Amino acid sequence: MEALPSVRKIAILGGGVSAVTAAFRLTSEPNWRERYQITLYQQGWRLGGKGASGRNAADHQRIEEHGIHVWFGFYYNAFHNLRQCYEELARPAGAPLATLDEAFFPHSHTAFADEFQGHWTTWPIDTLALPGKPGEGWNPKPFMAALGDLLEWLLRLGEVDDTPVTAEPAGLFARLRAHCREELQELALDEAERHLQRARTALPDGVDHPLLLWLLREARGLLGKVLHERSQTRLSAHRLWLLMDFGLTVLIGMLADEVYSKGFEALNAETFLAWLERHGASTATLDGAVLKSLHGGIFAYRDGDLGQPDVEAGTVLRAALLALTTAKGSFIWRMQAGMGDVVFAPYYEVLARRGVEFRFFHQVTGIEAADDGQGPRVTRLQIQRQVPLKGDVYQPLVDVKGLPCWPSTPLYEQIDDQVAKDLQDGQINLESNWSGWQGVEQLELQVERDFDEVVLGISVAGLAALSPSLCTLDPAFARMTQAVATVATQAVQLWQNRDAWQLGWTGSPQGGQAPELLGFAAQAMDSWADVSYLVEREDWSNGTPPADISYFCGVLEAPPAPPIGKRDDYPQKQAAQVRADFIDLMNAKLGAYWPEAVTTAGYRWDCLLAPDDVQGPARFDYQYWRANVDPSERYVQSVAGSSRYRLPTDGTVCRNLYLTGDWIRNGFNMGCVESATLSGLQTARALLGHTEVLPGEDAFQ
Repeated sequence: MEALPSVRKIAILGGGVSAVTAAFRLTSEPNWRERYQITLYQQGWRLGGKGASGRNAADHQRIEEHGIHVWFGFYYNAFHNLRQCYEELARPAGAPLATLDEAFFPHSHTAFADEFQGHWTTWPIDTLALPGKPGEGWNPKPFMAALGDLLEWLLRLGEVDDTPVTAEPAGLFARLRAHCREELQELALDEAERHLQRARTALPDGVDHPLLLWLLREARGLLGKVLHERSQTRLSAHRLWLLMDFGLTVLIGMLADEVYSKGFEALNAETFLAWLERHGASTATLDGAVLKSLHGGIFAYRDGDLGQPDVEAGTVLRAALLALTTAKGSFIWRMQAGMGDVVFAPYYEVLARRGVEFRFFHQVTGIEAADDGQGPRVTRLQIQRQVPLKGDVYQPLVDVKGLPCWPSTPLYEQIDDQVAKDLQDGQINLESNWSGWQGVEQLELQVERDFDEVVLGISVAGLAALSPSLCTLDPAFARMTQAVATVATQAVQLWQNRDAWQLGWTGSPQGGQAPELLGFAAQAMDSWADVSYLVEREDWSNGTPPADISYFCGVLEAPPAPPIGKRDDYPQKQAAQVRADFIDLMNAKLGAYWPEAVTTAGYRWDCLLAPDDVQGPARFDYQYWRANVDPSERYVQSVAGSSRYRLPTDGTVCRNLYLTGDWIRNGFNMGCVESATLSGLQTARALLGHTEVLPGEDAFQ
């Protein structure tokens, strides 16, 4: 056995949620500096990965994101760790976003875009949550108790127009009886009520499996018979049927497939859509608003193709059940500034204080592994130093109205003057793998001299190109880089001089919570969020503030990317396509939800904030849009059959390599902040040699 050094040098590659979480957990250990020396290498000028945001100093310090970012009340680990960070940060009272509770606010309302009788309508959804604060008090329920909650939630769906679904079974069937006395036999109803009462009573402690399955199938059949004709002509019946058919089919499928004993992974060979179809979901449900909103919300279209909805049945069902039974305070939580401002700036400040060394402008270009006779390990890291700094350390944050934030471009005044000029003249994006920028120095880090262990936090989308020797040594790692799919995404932000209601939005009451919409208009840019509350976080002191800020995002069906490393205009071409497609959407489809924003000629371009002398679609050029096509920007998917190829954090053949990201096997196995945080905690646990079970990694197992 080789002797471990007294102080282990840990190289963290990448600065996304997982990498930062691993660093935060490691440095939370008492006397950690006596055990570790931690250096984080980051391409470009900011942390965040897919969650990076920036402030545009040339345009009112506008927040510019990679897309729409919200957190959920079941993100226990993400909230728990960030709360610790804010407490240590200890901003003075009265400072902007001084505490976590000031940085996030609960948002209980969302909406589905619902096509009915050839027209797009807005379907308001009031979400549910448990009392308490997210990230405090981890107390998940056993699987069967969670199913009981799901059944009760289904019966408490609330009113859909004038057709309420009551919590009491007798009330539910009384409602059905009122709608269809001629279609249903009183005896059948009475029998169904009696069995439903028995099944709900027995569910938390033990399940009469055949009885409950019979009941659920009978209830779905009765509802289908009652609502079929009405759902064709009556909006309330249409929506009631979609909700009840979806929910009952989920319950039927989990019981029929014996998930309680076989586990959720037993379902992962099927897509969620195919699984629902196999268990009898109606065509209306399979093609309807609930599933379209779900697939769009998690970017679950293979290769960005709307004709290929694809997410593992078991993975999404496990996450949904966890969400239903552990979300606290609110199901949805929104941030009071950009994600970089709210999440990555506080983490950076605390980690820098603790003594983590940040090497910004250090792009990893190669990871080499070899067998040294004692087994494989990472032996060399090739890193391009992108710029020379004027000082010893890059100071990455800027002050925006008292809040530390990341800028949307490098702080060129800290970079050598000639290099800074070359970067700006050439419009070089140091975060892009196709910039063609060769940097100022090629570094070669060697094991035992420069590092002992490597935390690999770079997205799975770029790993095969960076580590061919590791792929050769470790076929399982190579398979993972191919099987764990990612997808390009697109985002647009608009600043407008009319608020959503002045634009004609009627999907939620004026003066209520900021609206949002999922499954929008059956096209790729299918999610919208009104974030007008962020106006106060931007700096409009020298201009007229917008009445509305709207974010849109969705998958992007981009052509295959060229090999990374050489200059290519691929990102610019994809961004130009995003621009063209969104202008088409504004002219053709936004009127379904913003009727006052369009005329017979198309979108009213004067609604957009832009210089007065700019007219027509050219005003769009003063908004913000992007194509997220770089490997670090692509969204990690959970396509059917892929989770079994994911490796755990210490699952490679290399004894000094730890994987971290929402793409590893962490028990959650989905692309989101909670999954990424859980991965980072697992990485730190493995490095520390601890054995504790982390909240959420074994739920319902």
